[in-house]
Amino acid sequence: MLKIMIVDDEFYFREAIKISLPWNELGFEICGEAKNGRDALEKVAAIKPEIIIVDINMPIMDGLEFVQHLRETNNDIKIIILTGHSEFNYARQAVKLGVFNYLLKPVDEEELKKTLLDLRNIINKENRIKMEMDRLMQQVRASMPLLKDKFLNELLRGNLSKKDSGTIKRMEYLKINSVSDYYLAVTIEVDTDEDFNWDDEDKQLWKFAVSNITDEILSEGFVFDRCYDNDDRICIIIGANDDEDRNTFLSGLEYKLEWLRSIVAKYMDFSVTIGVGEIRDDLFDIAESYKESIVALKNKVTLGKNKVILYSSVAEPGIKVNLFTVEQRSQLLMSMRIANEKEVDMCITQIFERMRCENIHYEMLFVACIELISVCFEFIIEVGASLEDIFPDKQLGIIEKLQLKKSINDMEEWIKEIYRHTLETIKKNKSSKASKTIEEVKNYIGENYQNYELNIDEIARNLFINYAHLCFIFKRDTGVTINEYLTEFRIRKAKDLFDSGNTLIHDVASKVGYADANYFGKCFKKFYGIPPSKYLENINRN
Repeated sequence: MLKIMIVDDEFYFREAIKISLPWNELGFEICGEAKNGRDALEKVAAIKPEIIIVDINMPIMDGLEFVQHLRETNNDIKIIILTGHSEFNYARQAVKLGVFNYLLKPVDEEELKKTLLDLRNIINKENRIKMEMDRLMQQVRASMPLLKDKFLNELLRGNLSKKDSGTIKRMEYLKINSVSDYYLAVTIEVDTDEDFNWDDEDKQLWKFAVSNITDEILSEGFVFDRCYDNDDRICIIIGANDDEDRNTFLSGLEYKLEWLRSIVAKYMDFSVTIGVGEIRDDLFDIAESYKESIVALKNKVTLGKNKVILYSSVAEPGIKVNLFTVEQRSQLLMSMRIANEKEVDMCITQIFERMRCENIHYEMLFVACIELISVCFEFIIEVGASLEDIFPDKQLGIIEKLQLKKSINDMEEWIKEIYRHTLETIKKNKSSKASKTIEEVKNYIGENYQNYELNIDEIARNLFINYAHLCFIFKRDTGVTINEYLTEFRIRKAKDLFDSGNTLIHDVASKVGYADANYFGKCFKKFYGIPPSKYLENINRN
């Protein structure tokens, strides 16, 4: 029902209006009446009519003055003016004030009815429009977080320019802090692995839980905006002003982040690692700080999870070299060539132990891992196998798989598995007869390597194998010649003797089948990168 108020100074006219139409049937109800404009103004707020039928000619406050006052506070009420012929010009003024229509007295009931029905249609249409607008506004309010999230992601990726006036307006509309003197980016990542078995709902639940804790802790003392990046990490842009010392600001922020980290670790079934970028003086340079926070985060591979990592603490002033030495590379290849899986495993363990002790930067760890994998690939090519034979699964590349590893331990175990798989596959692919022959050659060398005059002729005669065929299958299946294998075997044995306490180079050379100590020294240096004397110095120093 639409509520109607009647304003007229004539009592009997008001009564006549009340009985002139079947109001309820038409969808209306008379909710109130007044005898002049002032009386009507006092009642409007309480009655809240949708339609007012008002006479122009009234004492104290006439209808035209009433409409003027009403329009100052309420523009939604529909007005129907009643007028006599002498007041026609006033009626036209009233129409200019937004009066819907004017009717002449005495009122024609059919004309009043038509006017009211027209008004009802207009009011219903306006109500539908208002409801639709309210619904749209609710959608806009509901989508505000998504719009803000999208904008902040663009900002973090460096895709926005402050020269664009539209960008500034969007920041104001989304209520993004742009008035601080300097900013930095913080990125929070939930520490998960394959054991968590989280579905999408679990991920969202814990992401929102960490976000709420973050908001609660940082809301006291910091101005910030928060979003989620494409990898579902929580990203925070924190602003501060120059009235606070920057070192004090950083110390306070680090304290809060450590508090956040400890609360998550204490009350959740998981931990978080937090990366902190460097300060930038312009909000539109925040992308650099964000990249730094990601680099800091990645260093959890070497530093471990459940930490607050500042980029300033992991930024490398220079590149450390020789993390994977020539000696280790040669030893690894030698162990692969003789198919000694135990030694291969031990060599990789030693390499990773050194990298742990060095506490190296994530990027250097990544480079070292790639070098280790390249040595394995080099061996595969040496023995005449193809990478497709060893690694038929092409769904994900080696580098992509390495990037998915969450810790240095995961990287180490994965690389060891690559080496194990390579040795096992190559071993299975070799023909049994050729493998048996090669094993006989290796055993013969192992038993006679101390003989100065040991050569291929002697090996072929003793094993009753054709010289050329023996050289062919050995090179084909091992990737090295028999002489190269013999030399590597002797040098390896020499290293073992040095490691076990032998310090006389001439004596060690003799024991591994070298009559000439100088030639032995050249061979040793070729494989291990340093002469025997230097190797002994290193042993004594360690």
